[in-house]
Formats: sequence, C-alpha cells, structure tokens
Amino acid sequence: MPTPLGHTLTGVIIHTIIRKKRKKKQSCQSWMCLLFCIIFSSLPDIDFISLSNSSNGFLLPGVGLSWENHHGPTHSLGFVILTMLVVMVVARIFQKNWKQWGFISGLCVFCHVFMDTLIVKKGLMLFYPLSTHRISLVTGFPFGYSPEMGFVGFVVISAVEEAIILGCILAIVWRIMR
Repeated sequence: MPTPLGHTLTGVIIHTIIRKKRKKKQSCQSWMCLLFCIIFSSLPDIDFISLSNSSNGFLLPGVGLSWENHHGPTHSLGFVILTMLVVMVVARIFQKNWKQWGFISGLCVFCHVFMDTLIVKKGLMLFYPLSTHRISLVTGFPFGYSPEMGFVGFVVISAVEEAIILGCILAIVWRIMR
C-alpha cells in the first residue's frame, strides 16, 4: 500500500520532470503547480473518506474515514479519464494551456493507480465502469505485508521503503534534469 508519503513523492517527481522539461515555456514553474501535482497524485484516495449519519465523525459530524470503499472506482482508468476531462474543461475556462493541465492531472492520477495496482492484494477495478473485475499485479516488493508486523508496523515500513526508493528516484531525476 503506497502511503500518502509515496503518493506525495510521486507528485514531486512528476513536477520535477515537467518543470525542467517546460522551463522555456514558463509553464508549471510555480509552487502552485507543485501543489497541483501533489494533490492529483493523492486524489484517488478521496474514496477513503465516507459519509454517514453518525454524529461521531472523525473529520466533521457525519464525515469519517473508512476502508470499506477504499480502492474502489476512484482507482480506475475511468477515473483517470474523468479527471483529465474535468481538469481540461476547467483549465480551458481560465488558461490557454488546458491540454497540459489535463495531461499532468491524468499522469498524476494514473501513477497513483499504477502504484496501488502493484501493492493492493485484493486488486483494483481498473476498467470501471466497464467492469468491476479486480486486477492485481501484487509484487510484494520489497517486503510486502506480513500479519505479524501489524497494520501500524506495515505502514511505517512502507513509508520508510517509499522514502528510500522514491527519494533516490527523485534525487536521480533532479540530477539528470538540472
């Protein structure tokens, strides 16, 4: 399970590549573009938030966190396409480079879905809404989950793995792109 740290680092890597490639065109140079990449790299996890009639919500009354719907329709290629279309329509209203923003948002969401496909054992509905069949490419890389380590231990180990692996990738990308 990629943690929020892993998805955030992926957004930073995407921003670094785009920023350096598009330097001459002065697009995607600001901290707002970095924030855009980080938000869209984490966007599919919005399904972790659930609405209920309970007044004992974790975030707000009636709003909590739930594993029930996690890794559902927002973790699909259909959601990637939907995100791209919505971003392109909104960007078209405000900016000239609407295709670029659509591409960046789609790339960020796709990377999230791809990372989760490699880790989530129950699989993802990649072709939702056309199919609800779950597809998994679980590699267990590098350590995988063991019930003995417990959930918290798993999250901590996952975050450390992601920090090392994605941090090294970010350093290499930064070095190559400068």
